[in-house]
Amino acid sequence: MKDAEPSLIDRVVAFDARRDSLPGEHWLAFGLGAYLLLRHRRSTAGRLVSIAAGALFVVRALTGRDGPIAALERRAQRDDDTGFAEIAAPWPYDRRVRVSPPRRVRRSDRSIAGAVSSARSLSSSS
Repeated sequence: MKDAEPSLIDRVVAFDARRDSLPGEHWLAFGLGAYLLLRHRRSTAGRLVSIAAGALFVVRALTGRDGPIAALERRAQRDDDTGFAEIAAPWPYDRRVRVSPPRRVRRSDRSIAGAVSSARSLSSSS
């Protein structure tokens, strides 16, 4: 049998795997995909083509070599937690969280509006 040459798609995928990434390439793909998804076309065919191309660009941006999903997969393959930073909480838990003591609900607070108004009156008096 004759050795089958790789298809055009296989050659493009191999070329893409060999080349260096452009800085911000996934952001560019995401922006182009969002633009194509949000643009308005008069014809149904143009609208469908625009939506399909936009969806493909957004998926490429998210799942591409330098996209956020690929970055998370690379970090998950490591055994340690290097690279992860607790951005939302730069200080310890006991310093960033304060829990107030439970408030006793009165029997007169039968509705949500009554509970809110009594809570406001308690907080303004303290």
